Amino acid sequence: MTGVTWAVYPILFFEQMVMQEKFVSLVVFSSLAGGGVNVLASDIRSSISYITCLLVPFSVLLLLQPISDENVLGVLGLVLWFILCFVTATRTAKDVKSSINNELKLDQFIENLENDVQLRTEQVILLEQKDNLTKLFNRGSFVSNVELDLANTNNDIKAILFLDMDDFKLINDKFGHDFGDFVLAQTGKRLVDTQTQGDFIACRWGGDEFIFYSRNSTEDALYDCVFRLVKTLTKTVSMDSYQVNPSFKVGLYFTRENFELQEAIKYADVAMYEGKKNRNEISVFDERMHESLKREEILRSSIKECVEKGDFHLCYQPIVDITTNDITTFEVLLRWQFNDEFIPPSEFIDIAERYGKINMLGGFVLEQAIASLSKLNAINSGIGLSINVSVLQLESHNFLGLLTGFLSKYAVKPKNVHLEITETVMIKNLPYLSKVITEIKNTGVRISIDDFGTGFSSISVLKELSVDYIKIDKSYIDNICECSKDKSIVSAVTNMSHMIGCQVIAEGVENTEQLKVLKSFYIDKYQGFLFSKPVKFDQALKLIN
Repeated sequence: MTGVTWAVYPILFFEQMVMQEKFVSLVVFSSLAGGGVNVLASDIRSSISYITCLLVPFSVLLLLQPISDENVLGVLGLVLWFILCFVTATRTAKDVKSSINNELKLDQFIENLENDVQLRTEQVILLEQKDNLTKLFNRGSFVSNVELDLANTNNDIKAILFLDMDDFKLINDKFGHDFGDFVLAQTGKRLVDTQTQGDFIACRWGGDEFIFYSRNSTEDALYDCVFRLVKTLTKTVSMDSYQVNPSFKVGLYFTRENFELQEAIKYADVAMYEGKKNRNEISVFDERMHESLKREEILRSSIKECVEKGDFHLCYQPIVDITTNDITTFEVLLRWQFNDEFIPPSEFIDIAERYGKINMLGGFVLEQAIASLSKLNAINSGIGLSINVSVLQLESHNFLGLLTGFLSKYAVKPKNVHLEITETVMIKNLPYLSKVITEIKNTGVRISIDDFGTGFSSISVLKELSVDYIKIDKSYIDNICECSKDKSIVSAVTNMSHMIGCQVIAEGVENTEQLKVLKSFYIDKYQGFLFSKPVKFDQALKLIN
């Protein structure tokens, strides 16, 4: 519309224009046309129509005039029209090409973005479903996949295998965490690569624990699957100059009936743990274990309540100077009377450690023991108290603060407190426990190694740790009068301990013949039924009086 309006102007007023006005008009129209090229270049029809309306009518009128100067202006107008049309067409082509390229780039960008989103989505799903190290299913995806299979299964035998790698921490400590991770990754790969006769789903349950779900038509097929699996998993794992033959404890639970998965996993775990205690490679869950599990769950759920009710109490067994026969220390022993039944410490301590109740129970013992020591020291300031401590307590970040807090609360001298730590536990955690024990000894508290000689690295323990007392296990004392090997071991341990500044305590001395042999070895102290069985606190007070 703008171009038409301007085009009418020269036609209406052409006759009245002088030469100068015609020239100026051509310049103005050319400028308007040139500006239109930039504005309308994206639409070639609009651009050319606009340029044509502005220049062509006026230029044609000029060409038709008899005056040569006006003809020249007409030619210039048409030339300019042609140039502007060419420029418009060129720019439009470029714009179209650019638009097409941009559209193609946009399409490519969108496609790449969609691929990237899909890849990231797959990675997120993989991270949600798979363990990053072993590429096995994690807990959540394992549970959902097994439950889906159980919902659609037939009368096949369905089995849960709970696998726990033996001494994985030692592999990490000896070869480093990179090699430890490699061993775990290889275990995962072998679980997947193992060919079975039925369907299976493998999972890294956590740490060095794995779970394997299998479905087989017969028990023979199931056992064949299990044995081949264990055989494959225990093959040598090598990386660079390191190699190890991993071993596993396997708990197996199976049935033809559909089962509640979490319960089945618990049964397989119980079977695995039973295998650990009995040193069996493969252990199958049975009715005896089922009864044991029910008893264990009753005891586990009752520990806290029984601590609060006072069903746990302390007994005290004297530790005696072998030369003077004077009491120097009492060992604190925890006892539990539950529903008129005496629960052995070996049973309830194990349950407390496995179910995360040992810190609560150990804290109770620690405070009760130090409180009773305060009363003992009121009568005899030199009497000490030996308190058994679980390694799980030592691994707790607040143990040292708890210990020093009780010492301050009951105004007890740290040197009168002896902490007994089982040697086999210490060997497995030697680097960390060495640091913890050093911090404890800096407070003045003394350290004893309990059950010395029952582990595999007794000498290395003496070398690495600064301890005050070595307690020789009862198993070496029982037959010391008849067994020359026991005599040699006890004599050697005593001499070695004295050379590094440790005193030696013999456990489980029950007769004078044993005591006589121990005196000949210059053992420092002893405890056992020969002097006194464990007694209650009021009887302990009478003994030191």
